[in-house]
Amino acid sequence: MMISSRLNLRLGQAGVAALALLLAATSLMAQPPAPDAAEDIRGPKPLVEIPLPEKPSYTLAFAIAGVILLAIVGWIIWKSFRNKKQKESPPEIALAALTSLEAEQDTLNAEIFADRAAQTVRNYISARFGLVAPRRTTEEFLREIALDEPSPISGQSDSLRTFLKSCDLAKFAGARLDASQRGELVNSARTFINATAAPLANSPPPAVTP
Repeated sequence: MMISSRLNLRLGQAGVAALALLLAATSLMAQPPAPDAAEDIRGPKPLVEIPLPEKPSYTLAFAIAGVILLAIVGWIIWKSFRNKKQKESPPEIALAALTSLEAEQDTLNAEIFADRAAQTVRNYISARFGLVAPRRTTEEFLREIALDEPSPISGQSDSLRTFLKSCDLAKFAGARLDASQRGELVNSARTFINATAAPLANSPPPAVTP
């Protein structure tokens, strides 16, 4: 009886072990096989690029520096030109203008040539003696000169009258000026400026007439 009970116990244990093995095999068979890499429809994942820091751009900085440099150079040139003009005296400015007019006389018509010659002398008188010559007619201007007896212009009033009247004929009466007449006008203006350029001894600086 005892032998039969032990036999049944061993058979039961063997059955349990066999059942456990059967269940384990069934579980392994139920799992799907791992897909082959070549058959994976997803394919390999793309490489992830790590962004590098951008290199600084110097183009804008160079452009700004160039503009600043040009502005500085332009300011220096303008300042130098302005200082040079300020150092020039009224006779020097007028004589330089007459030289320029003389070089261009063949390219200008009579009216423009006469107007520039007259304005050069008027501007010189305005800057040199304080008379507002460009704002007056020839007669008004000559009348004012006659009242200013101490002025060096008084001694040149006749030549100045002839010069301004000749310019007026070309500007307003349509008088034609040939090369000889244009040369005479320039020489007359130059002579007048040279004759009145030297200041009078012990004379106070002229006051500008408003």
